Amino acid sequence: MSKPSLGRIVVSAPVPQPTTNFAPIWLMEALGYAAEEGLDLHIELSGTPKDAADAVISGRGDLTFINIVFTLLARDRGVPLRPFYGFVRRQNRSFSVPRDSAISSLADLRGTTIGLYYNDPELFEFARAALRGAGINPETDVKFVPLPGTPLDAERMAAALRDNEVQAVWQLDVFAGFMAGEGVPMRLLPAPAIDRLTPSSCLNAMDANLAARPAAFAALGRSLAKATLFTLTNPTAAVQVMWDRYPGAAPQSAAQRKQAFKRELAALEVRVANQRIDQAPGAQWGAITEAEMVAWQEFLLETRAITTRRAVTDYYSDAFIATYNDFDPAPVVAAAHTFKVTPPE
Repeated sequence: MSKPSLGRIVVSAPVPQPTTNFAPIWLMEALGYAAEEGLDLHIELSGTPKDAADAVISGRGDLTFINIVFTLLARDRGVPLRPFYGFVRRQNRSFSVPRDSAISSLADLRGTTIGLYYNDPELFEFARAALRGAGINPETDVKFVPLPGTPLDAERMAAALRDNEVQAVWQLDVFAGFMAGEGVPMRLLPAPAIDRLTPSSCLNAMDANLAARPAAFAALGRSLAKATLFTLTNPTAAVQVMWDRYPGAAPQSAAQRKQAFKRELAALEVRVANQRIDQAPGAQWGAITEAEMVAWQEFLLETRAITTRRAVTDYYSDAFIATYNDFDPAPVVAAAHTFKVTPPE
């Protein structure tokens, strides 16, 4: 028996083109999970995380998936943007350096040029807050520049590191996979002030929309849980589905496809490892807890990224977690295992 229609729902994607970096978002549509929930899902490309957030705030989109920092900074400005699904369970932002670099700590970044993977104001403020948390003055001790090629031109990004244009990168987790595929393996620098903060990327919507359409947002979360489980079970199949269904996600040149497939699979495997729920609170899809949000607020207050202490419940919703997890995982896992994969030659 089909589920009742929950209507059109628009995801504002923070990227310029469909990308396997965020395969579970597109697989909600490609594998039919959203349609099974009664959702008419549309994914609209916004270009950048900031533009995606602005689209949701202005009402052009219903939700987006961005780092939770965006929503805490927005709430500090009085904008009622709220995380309602913990998408990436571990911290997905960090400073990294080439594996053979002599830099071994955040303190060693003094005097270096740091490339910004995505050059959005909120992510830049997060980078500065992370440095302040380590006792480094981000205004005088380091130099920031947009990373050439950000966010998807892996060859240009790798060249900037090889040519020493930048000595470190304020990276998103998938960046490490991209660079591994380009032969520039990266090493994360320990950052105790932020490494402990979870979740990182979340689904976010305006308070009024969450209140008006709770069934739709709950169903969307459940379809994302299924798509994430499929991707975790068979990431190679996830890349192939993306390339088959969304031609813009694949390179146009046949000569580039084999190397690109290897690179994108490496990036996706890094990303989905951070979406596992076995280390999440209660091992539940989409979980966000009060203790996690307390830690986020304290960090941002201590580093002066936000100015106002609020009731922690202002910062998130956990209202739909039971619905996200109300499905049998066995058919999803079986479908992923039996999917016929034919990688490019």
